[in-house]
Amino acid sequence: EIIETKCEHWEIKDWSKLDTRTIGPIMKVGGHDWNILLFPKGNNQTECASIYLDLTNAKSNTDEYACAQFVVCISKLSDPTKYTLHSAQHRFTAEESDWGFTRFVPLTDLYNEATGYLEDDAVRITSIVRVVKDPTGILWHNFINYDSKKITGYVGLQNQGATCYMNSLFQSLFFTNSFRKAVYQIPTERDEPTKSIALALQRVFYNLQFSNLAVGTTELTRSFGWDSLEAFRQHDVQEFNRVLQDNLEIKMKNTPADGAIKNLFVGRMKSYIKCINVKYESSRSEDYYDIQLNVKGCKNLEESFRDYIVEETLEGDNKYMAEGYGLQDAKKGVIFESFPPVLHLQLKRFEYDMMRDMMVKINDRHEFPTDIDLEPYLSGNADKSKGHKYVLHGVLVHSGDLSGGHYFAFVKPEKDGNWFKFDDDRVIPSTLKEVLEENYGGEQLGIPGMNMRPNGRPMNRFTNAYMLVYIRECMLDQVLAPVTEQDIPRHLGERLEEEARIREQRRKDKEEQHLYMKAFIADDDTFRANTEFDFANFDEKDAVENRLLMSRIRKNQTFGEFKQEIAVGLGLPSSQFRLWLMVNRQNRTVRIDIPIPAEDNDSTVDEIRLRYATNQPNLRLYLERATAVDEHGQGVFPPQPQQSPVILIFIKLFSPEHQEIHGLNRLYVQKDAKVKSIIDTLKQMAGFSQEDEILIYEEIKATMIDLVDVESTFSQAELQDGDILCIQKRLTPQQEAIVLENGGKATVPLFMEYKTGRVFVQFSPVRPDGELPDMRLALHKDMLYEDIAALVARELNVDGDKLRLINPYNTSKLPPKRFSGMKLGKILANAYHNGAPVPANKATFLYEKLDVSLEEMESKCPVTVTVCAPTFKDAHTVEVLLPKDSGINDLKAALVAKDDKLAQDLDRIRIYDEMDGKFDKEYTDRAWRADIATRPALKVFAENIPEEEMEGNLNPNDIFIHVFHFQRTPNRTHSIPFKFLLKESESLADTKKRLQARTGLDDNEWSKVKINIVADDEENTTQISDQDEQLFSSHTYNAGDMIGLDHIDKSSKVDKTGAIFIRG
Repeated sequence: EIIETKCEHWEIKDWSKLDTRTIGPIMKVGGHDWNILLFPKGNNQTECASIYLDLTNAKSNTDEYACAQFVVCISKLSDPTKYTLHSAQHRFTAEESDWGFTRFVPLTDLYNEATGYLEDDAVRITSIVRVVKDPTGILWHNFINYDSKKITGYVGLQNQGATCYMNSLFQSLFFTNSFRKAVYQIPTERDEPTKSIALALQRVFYNLQFSNLAVGTTELTRSFGWDSLEAFRQHDVQEFNRVLQDNLEIKMKNTPADGAIKNLFVGRMKSYIKCINVKYESSRSEDYYDIQLNVKGCKNLEESFRDYIVEETLEGDNKYMAEGYGLQDAKKGVIFESFPPVLHLQLKRFEYDMMRDMMVKINDRHEFPTDIDLEPYLSGNADKSKGHKYVLHGVLVHSGDLSGGHYFAFVKPEKDGNWFKFDDDRVIPSTLKEVLEENYGGEQLGIPGMNMRPNGRPMNRFTNAYMLVYIRECMLDQVLAPVTEQDIPRHLGERLEEEARIREQRRKDKEEQHLYMKAFIADDDTFRANTEFDFANFDEKDAVENRLLMSRIRKNQTFGEFKQEIAVGLGLPSSQFRLWLMVNRQNRTVRIDIPIPAEDNDSTVDEIRLRYATNQPNLRLYLERATAVDEHGQGVFPPQPQQSPVILIFIKLFSPEHQEIHGLNRLYVQKDAKVKSIIDTLKQMAGFSQEDEILIYEEIKATMIDLVDVESTFSQAELQDGDILCIQKRLTPQQEAIVLENGGKATVPLFMEYKTGRVFVQFSPVRPDGELPDMRLALHKDMLYEDIAALVARELNVDGDKLRLINPYNTSKLPPKRFSGMKLGKILANAYHNGAPVPANKATFLYEKLDVSLEEMESKCPVTVTVCAPTFKDAHTVEVLLPKDSGINDLKAALVAKDDKLAQDLDRIRIYDEMDGKFDKEYTDRAWRADIATRPALKVFAENIPEEEMEGNLNPNDIFIHVFHFQRTPNRTHSIPFKFLLKESESLADTKKRLQARTGLDDNEWSKVKINIVADDEENTTQISDQDEQLFSSHTYNAGDMIGLDHIDKSSKVDKTGAIFIRG
């Protein structure tokens, strides 16, 4: 819609005297001031003059904006036919207040005496400005810093890769308010979002209602059982909607939401065949969740509905076999018995092109109205007490072709509200023309010559409506009733708000991370708790266990303030302790260095770090408590190390009898005193008698524990502040022999060498069942696999020969093998993560208790048998081990010995396998021997052969047919396939009874099964009518035909066919 169009001329007399940047006279168009912005010598270049149209007041009034189409023309004053012009359209805002042409006209063209536009240094600039109305508020928007919530009140959904099809459907379902309320009614208080579809969907809906930013769907797709790869696989909206609704119906059972899906989306239709010349009619009524309507050959939605219910005449060779009347002319058709409150219409935009032997997209024009009366398509006896006028609520659009494309949705959230376009994370207001005309498909509209094929004909649009959502007008207020806080589970909001608070705190912590540092404070208790090498373990995650105090402190806090905080926490005056800096020594140990002097109390903690420990990101400190105080209550400490005659050393005690080492105490010693001078003190510390001899070692580094010469002074022994001495009793030969006999180490160096090679390994059962425990054992890298297995077997109190240890990172499909003869260090270095070594403290093995010895298992073939007895619903797994040269009867005998559900007569047992969910082959002895001899493992099925299928009971004309299960489409298989006897002349009712008995489904489950005849190539699928007399009465049997049982897959297996699955 045009607000105003105006043409203005600006005649310039002295072009060469113009400023580098010249502003033209003000023009008033469409309620706005405009001017030409001219750069006569070029803008950011010098080859061309630059001319722009400028919204004059936009920069001073940031709320002002205008949408305009404009033409700028430069012409000769005396001859207007000599000109050059450019045109454009733009949304003029404070950020982009001018728009135009940097290279409007080359200066050489402008000044050319023969053909140029300048005449006596004068020229005319003409501008035509057309200001147009912005009906949606976002016309020609560049969407930089666009805020969907601020502009529309709604937010979008993030695209994970190719989930636009899912996003468009969820927006439609979200604004079907009755559906949203029903989802909120599913109890989910104790659920986890990545494991509960109901909770994950509730969270998405809650965030769509209350969030200010686009909402993620990763939790939701994880709850489906999808991995990240599935998020990059585009699916069909209709198929996804059906699978989702099937799943939610199950989740809503026995909850306040029970029946909501059916009440909202399910209608009923009747298929019928009515004889023309005799009084006979066969009909079947069934529910539907959506209606698939033809686009090809139909101009609009009304024609598609008429096409859907058009009757087909069965005559000539196609006559109908009417029970009791023989072949008869008949009318075959479909009529609707009811329409649901919310009607999903699938427009069949894709079909198989026989000429091209491929699926193609139909981009034909197909119109749909904002409202439609569906009463003409109802059966005569349908309830018509209330009107069947339906109002358009949503349009789901596909843009692209069969190989790929993009989905988005138009939705009208409120009864009398506006339309909005939901395109993944962006929501924008839309006009009715954008909703309807631009999504009808058909030929492109636009400027002649544009969007044209080489032959001159317009090209078809590839963006068009694919799914329509209509709501029954008389139920609009009910379906779109507002979702209030009372409709939302309280726990949902509380949980999300708490998660948001935690996220915000983490964001703030991360943002302020550069302002903080960590301080690790060790004291004498920390040293005493250490049973390993060095002073202490400074690993943050083990801080509590290691009696290590960890604090997060601001870098600009003074050291004095920090020390005072510690004092308050300890309940100790700050004058009665001092803090030593701990540093990394060159020998890769962490030891005390110097006490931080009182003069540094006014320095910040970061200045302390930079001054004394430049290469450390955090502070590591040792807190030394005073052992004496003066008359003023001040702690008494030796002077700073440079002036001090003493050094502070730390003592560890090793007990060979208990194979333990731990921190004992600390001790100030005179530098020039001999080491032997402290022996009596050390004995007293350790609780030794004065007659006991002791050995004194120094911990220099992990691989160097040296005996100290007690006759040397501490200075001569090169001992300094922070060094660690390890003491032990000198063992007699008899005592040493006892220690060695028990597998221990007799001296500190040997014991520490052993501890350095120690690895903590987690052992977990292959199949956690609550009975077998998880264990964490301390092992050594030099231990052999056989020793490890024996140790684990002792812990579990099982036979070591019947225990198997398995690498949990092994992705091979072959049965796991032992690491025979390998040491643990080599196993961990090579056997995990495709050769990468295991990270520290991450070593893990799975263990499995076996019924036979490991040697026997590895020399035989493991066979996993799914025993389908007494019915397929009772299927259970049995594991057997068979020699590589065994026959089929050996397998059957092994199964009978283990499973009392199988027949004792081996000839009554059928062994078979499947491929892609369909029956593959029944094993003969020859086929079995070939497979077991060459394959590392086998998976097969076993069942009792029904009495009717035994050789003596078969009729010559009976045939076997394969039966499989699928959901929606035959390539989406599930459950266990089987072989079935098709009896000549058996009624359909009796065939169905036998099928039901084989599957083990109860009457309620069986009532939901649709029986289909599926051709061998799966191209043709024919659903069997309940009115048919026999299974093949209306369909000619062809070799390879199968029976397909169409019903919901309640398993959680991953579908590898590319079809959509959602975890049950």
